[in-house]
Amino acid sequence: MKNVLFLGFFALMTQLSMAQSKKDKLEEIMKTYHRFNMFDGSVLVAENGRVVYKGAFGMANREWEVPNTTDTKFMIGSVSKPITAILMLIQVQKGLVSLDKTISDYLPEFSKKNGRRITIRQLLSHSSGLPNYDVIKDFFPRISRQYFTREEYLKLYMDSTLVFEPGTHYYYSSWGYFTLGHIMEKVTGKTYAQLMKEDIFDKLDMNGSGSYYHTQVIKKRASGYDYSLGGYTSSDFRDQSNTMGTGDLYATVEDLFKLHLAITNHTLLNEKLTQEMFTPGIRPWQYGFGWFNQYYKYTPADSVFANYHLGMTDGFLSFLIRIPSTNSLIVFLCNSSPTHFFGITASLMKVLYDKPVVLKQPVHKAMETIISTKGVAKAVEAYQAMKKDTAHYYIDWISMDFLGNQLYNLKRYEEAKILFENNAAEFPQRDLVLLSLAKTYEMLGKKEDAVVYYKKVRAVNANNEEAKNRLKELEAAGAKR
Repeated sequence: MKNVLFLGFFALMTQLSMAQSKKDKLEEIMKTYHRFNMFDGSVLVAENGRVVYKGAFGMANREWEVPNTTDTKFMIGSVSKPITAILMLIQVQKGLVSLDKTISDYLPEFSKKNGRRITIRQLLSHSSGLPNYDVIKDFFPRISRQYFTREEYLKLYMDSTLVFEPGTHYYYSSWGYFTLGHIMEKVTGKTYAQLMKEDIFDKLDMNGSGSYYHTQVIKKRASGYDYSLGGYTSSDFRDQSNTMGTGDLYATVEDLFKLHLAITNHTLLNEKLTQEMFTPGIRPWQYGFGWFNQYYKYTPADSVFANYHLGMTDGFLSFLIRIPSTNSLIVFLCNSSPTHFFGITASLMKVLYDKPVVLKQPVHKAMETIISTKGVAKAVEAYQAMKKDTAHYYIDWISMDFLGNQLYNLKRYEEAKILFENNAAEFPQRDLVLLSLAKTYEMLGKKEDAVVYYKKVRAVNANNEEAKNRLKELEAAGAKR
């Protein structure tokens, strides 16, 4: 009874008062997510071209207990891609690159069977058909930790079978953006890092941003951490030689606000190229050049057209969303993984549009505590009860998948299986959820069950290359027996 009364009081207290200023409401939202252990980092919210709120939470370095500030530098993962796209369009604007020329026009060493078929436009819009690195089963950590020259890394994927005929569908490919980065190096004779600094960061006084390599000492750069059961762990290592153009940039929230204003004011790109960048691409994701360009739903009944991107890389998470109609921006950079990108964003957007905000406790965080104290089976039982209590709890399928992967990464495969089986029953239309269960069955030697679920992944998303490749290997191995 006491717990029910506490939760009722908590929900009442987190119903943000309409009398509060927008700044106060935004602050309270971020404080609450921090209390939930779902946000450590910095955040900035702008409306009508002006900052209405910025703040920082948690530790930039846990070993030395150094706090995050609004000028802390964070790795931004795939939020690098919109900036890479802008950099490529600057080269187009200079006349150094043509959107409709092919990879082979700029990189003669690239596989002819693919290079002659794929255009710069298709690389920018993820419609090239190039697969993503996750088609390699053991990319993490076997390949991700290695140093590669540009040419060595190109050879890793340039002969890959394309997912589809270029220009016909959408398929997210970090390899496509690595290719863009290398093309820019070839046509300018400069490194990607040097070109990015000269053409964007220096021009906008983005002095807290750069292209990172792990041997560098960067003042005020945060360390990356992963939430784990009962605490934090330091994130894994990745060699940035294989993230050039795709996820090797660091930045501050204030620098990304400068970038937003430069886009709005056409400081870097002319109006025509800016319009092309933000033209919605192939459905359903409507990815333009470096940005998802679509209506963003922040309540069940309300949405607004936006340009956005998210990023994840070894202990860091980032989210940036622009709302052109009001010249607004929400950006948060986080050095503890995972978090609820979309929940945080929707809550902040509600404040901008004067909608009520009720913050509920995330089910997966409550389950973390139960797993640590009572075990996975009890946590799944509690999930069923919390699922019904929609007044006080909410469920995020991505975070539930992350929770299972925490167990998987700790090699607690039987426990991960229990959680993933529950997830698969709860979210049967989410291919990543089904994929997690298939991989766990495979790790446990349950090959037949793994095949069943890899097929279910393909039924939900025919373009899931990881499931396709694993099925092919398992079925080939079965045929040999």
